[in-house]
Amino acid sequence: MSISLACSSAAVLIGYDMTLIGSIIANVEFVKKFGDYDAKTDTWSLPADEQLVWSVVQYVSAMCGAMGAGYMNDVIGRRAVFCILVACTMVGTIIELFSPDWKVWIVAKLLFGAAMGFMQGTIPAYISELAPSRVRGFLLSLFQFWIMFGAFVAACVLEGTSHVEGPWSWKGTIVSQLGLGVMCLALFIPLVPESPYYLVSKGRLDAAKAALLKMRGSEANYMVEEDLAAIVGLLEHEKLEKGASPSYMECFQGPNLRRTFLACLPMVMQHFLGYPLCGNYLAYFLTLSGMDNSFTITVISMTVAMLAIICAFVLIERVGRRLQYLVGTFAILPLLLCIGILGFVPSSTAVLRGVASLCIIWSFLWYLSVGAVGWTIVGEISSPRLRPKTTSLAATINSLINMGWSIAIPYLVNSERANLGPKTGLVFFAPSLFLAAIAYFVMPETKGKTFEELDALFESRTPARKF
Repeated sequence: MSISLACSSAAVLIGYDMTLIGSIIANVEFVKKFGDYDAKTDTWSLPADEQLVWSVVQYVSAMCGAMGAGYMNDVIGRRAVFCILVACTMVGTIIELFSPDWKVWIVAKLLFGAAMGFMQGTIPAYISELAPSRVRGFLLSLFQFWIMFGAFVAACVLEGTSHVEGPWSWKGTIVSQLGLGVMCLALFIPLVPESPYYLVSKGRLDAAKAALLKMRGSEANYMVEEDLAAIVGLLEHEKLEKGASPSYMECFQGPNLRRTFLACLPMVMQHFLGYPLCGNYLAYFLTLSGMDNSFTITVISMTVAMLAIICAFVLIERVGRRLQYLVGTFAILPLLLCIGILGFVPSSTAVLRGVASLCIIWSFLWYLSVGAVGWTIVGEISSPRLRPKTTSLAATINSLINMGWSIAIPYLVNSERANLGPKTGLVFFAPSLFLAAIAYFVMPETKGKTFEELDALFESRTPARKF
């Protein structure tokens, strides 16, 4: 467990950064540094165009990083990619700290975006290769926990530095990212071995055996030779069928097409089940309902999310991925419908509190199901040979849809634009209903199954509900 905890710890860096950039733009000193001064109104503002450029650059870089991770994991290994992604965040932090203007800040966003892509394209695959099948789901769900923990740490640091005067009111939050990067490396380097699947693919059988012993040598009656032989046999079988070097094209051929679709489906559903509205705009609705303490709002939303993820830990190896995923999905649908209907009721404090309450319930259900289970499915549904590339494709889809909604949602919700407000819930309800129906028919159960068993089930084209 300690190995998987250390392996997934890099997710804290992305959770921290995504929360930081969403909050720091309201810091007066930050706006003075990177914004424009209006002499007529005697005010400083951060142009929306600059914010949009930062956001788009980061997401595009994340997509490129995710696709690149698919190759890098096969060429230089998972450990090297992990260290590179942490290095990207640390260099990006230094650039943010000393940026003279908003244009140089773009370079930092490029690095953070690449790190996000490397992380999403590497860590789920890495953990799935390190974890025993009996606890694989639990350990993969740690990925979402670390993201939320990073967001929570960022909120606490932002609250602490908000009382500081001068530029360190925002620089303090930036500097703290370096500490998180050092923490990740301090956990990772001594604890986490290279993936035995990567080592076997490179013919380094002795190193693969040593990695397996480091991972599972403390288990009673653990037979390392059998485990190693199973990995060798699995990779050799796939190599004989497909050739020496895995490619992205293979992800869309034969049974692998189905596995690629199943890896990408949770990433699509995470967004279309309402995260851009209920996840990102919960604080907005709470503020409109009369709660004006931003830190209290943040603590409420993040506490609910972390509690849900902890519950997901408990359930995922008991009820299985399919049931937990589908129950959460179908429970979210009526919430989106109710939020949308409340948008047609004349606005009042009571209505806005109702919307905020529904968003809190939504948050619990989302993190309990598609939030935590989604990345678990990504990590274990692909074939061992194509796992880095399938995971990278899923991460690319995630960033692409995230970028689209980050541009669309402010236009849909805000009063000076489309002014849909809570009615936006209906925009999510219709596609979510369609996607939920698809998931019901195609999502298999992977709990407790070895990669050899999953390979056999997919190659025999077993229907999802007969897994």
